[in-house]
Amino acid sequence: MFSFWSSTTGWWIAAAAAAIVFGTVMQFWATTRKWKVFLATAPGLGGGLSAVGDTAMRGEDIQTVLQLYTLVVLGLLMTMAVFTKYIRRQVALVHAGGTMERATPKHVMVFLGTCFALTLSTAAALGTLLDM
Repeated sequence: MFSFWSSTTGWWIAAAAAAIVFGTVMQFWATTRKWKVFLATAPGLGGGLSAVGDTAMRGEDIQTVLQLYTLVVLGLLMTMAVFTKYIRRQVALVHAGGTMERATPKHVMVFLGTCFALTLSTAAALGTLLDM
């Protein structure tokens, strides 16, 4: 039923699409043109080169790495969706000439915990869907 997902090509497409969406979403975090370019290209290029390089060095299957990359990017995207209000407030502070509020350890733990939970739930959902 999900033959697209059983191929390496399908996972390359999914990873590329996730990287493009992630780069697009990150544009809202950027406060200068330089950062817009960096945030548009770094997640896809950095993640892609890292995945391919690591796989080549270890001799592992590229499909597993692509699945993990796609999963992590989807988890980050969902986490950013949850924290959209906070992110917009921080960017608005910078656009108004101020500086971003310093994240407290509690903020960091809530963000990382949310990201972890969403990534695990995405993995469970994808695993259930792909095993059908």
